[in-house]
Amino acid sequence: MFKEYTGIEYLAIDVANAKGLDKKEFETRIQWVKDNQHQLMDLVNQADEPILYTKAVNHFHKALKGLPTGHTVALDAVCSGLQLMSVMTGCKSGCEITGLIDPNKRVDAYTEVTKYMNELLGDEAVEVDRKDAKASIMTSLYGSKAKPIKIFGEDTHQLEAFYQALEDKCEGAYTLLNELIDAWDRSKTFNHWVLPDGYNVYIPVMQSITDRVKIEELDYTMSVQTHVNKPLDYSVSLAANAVHSVDAYVLRSLVRRCNYSPKQVNNAIQVIEEALFNETSIENIPEEAIMPIHLYLKTGLADIVCIKDINNIVDYLPFSMKQKLLVTLKEVIKYPPFEVITIHDSFAVLPNNCNRLRYWYKEILAELAESNILEHLLSQIMVEDIKYNKLDNNLAPLIRNSNYGLC
Repeated sequence: MFKEYTGIEYLAIDVANAKGLDKKEFETRIQWVKDNQHQLMDLVNQADEPILYTKAVNHFHKALKGLPTGHTVALDAVCSGLQLMSVMTGCKSGCEITGLIDPNKRVDAYTEVTKYMNELLGDEAVEVDRKDAKASIMTSLYGSKAKPIKIFGEDTHQLEAFYQALEDKCEGAYTLLNELIDAWDRSKTFNHWVLPDGYNVYIPVMQSITDRVKIEELDYTMSVQTHVNKPLDYSVSLAANAVHSVDAYVLRSLVRRCNYSPKQVNNAIQVIEEALFNETSIENIPEEAIMPIHLYLKTGLADIVCIKDINNIVDYLPFSMKQKLLVTLKEVIKYPPFEVITIHDSFAVLPNNCNRLRYWYKEILAELAESNILEHLLSQIMVEDIKYNKLDNNLAPLIRNSNYGLC
């Protein structure tokens, strides 16, 4: 069951996060602050982030006195790359270790993979610092082989166990990684795909070329490195670029649903309700309706970015798309708009808005789990019609019930 907390409790969570308790359940963090309320400032030297801790404690004390505070609480996605890859591939194990399955457990993927790796090794188990584990797992799932070798050694049992742990615990992400690497086209000078909200990803293929240039006047020859847009025989960059582009889509979707225009949303609700049961027109479709309809039919995601043109396009939208838009918009309008400060996969809002932030994050991931976004991305990257069989097609209800997608 999705749990909600008060603004004061989120301020306490923020204090505990800066102290270094962000891997604990929310209740444990809140209780720690309650137990140490009389000595919070005395513990600043024990905090993982002393400056952020001091700031959080000061604002927590202000709030306890009933004073207004403009302090924002930042909540981070749990291993966002692995999380998104698991959601899109329908990987229950990957979703579980990134906080999207068990609503009562704060799971840390880096710790879980390391623990499982040591179970595989038995007597040869190694102590791996979480920082090293994070660097190994995160970079590996984007195609790097150098970092794991640096940490576990080359051709070692530890390295073998590391990859076995990845394959077992992150099956969907590990499979997708290899599929994206294999999708590299050595004849392309650029890669391009469109996300469900119409945003274009355009990545030119750049090859590094080093030339020797002689300066006659100085009798000196130097190396000059340039980057030229030309095909590459091999690259692992699609893995990171594709996942990061979905990460950016999630960010934009979250901001649209939190920091919306009430006037625009209310108008869209009224227009869609009036046109909901009208027969859909398929003639003379306006240009602004073509892309939203195409993206919806390809992905199953009805992004509310299209409501800016809703008066002109509503009669052309499929009935199911209008239904999905209406459900989303009616949920959006239930709560007043608020600003979200975003840094990659970290989202900061005022404490009283944290429940809504967490609600929309898990809802967007659940919608991704129900969608065909991965088929759409792979079809564009490979320039052919791709059908993708997910490991599990029933993860959305579990994700909607989760509490630790953002921590």
